[in-house]
Amino acid sequence: MNLSQLAVLEGVKLSKPDTNLLTKLDSYGIVISDNPTPTITVVNPITGYTDQVSYLVGCLVNLTYKLARSYEMSPSYQMTFNGHKVPISVYDRVKMLILKLDHNAYSNFID
Repeated sequence: MNLSQLAVLEGVKLSKPDTNLLTKLDSYGIVISDNPTPTITVVNPITGYTDQVSYLVGCLVNLTYKLARSYEMSPSYQMTFNGHKVPISVYDRVKMLILKLDHNAYSNFID
């Protein structure tokens, strides 16, 4: 399963740009469990804050953490995922999608 399929499964209504964003992320090879749970536990690596969020939001939050780590670890300061260069604009759009879907998750895990 990919993020686009997960959004449909969760019944999330997305705008065309947000649908395109998930399609872009899917092209990076993001794979989700075929049997996702309704919620997933996410931990903020900086504050230690832990909470349950929807599986889609949890995947997006965890993706932002992975992208940020790839940027910090890269000698050329590039974000990558599965060997794909990820533009900072995609990273920013993922954060804005998290804000749209769950403002509490954005406040606790991203902001």
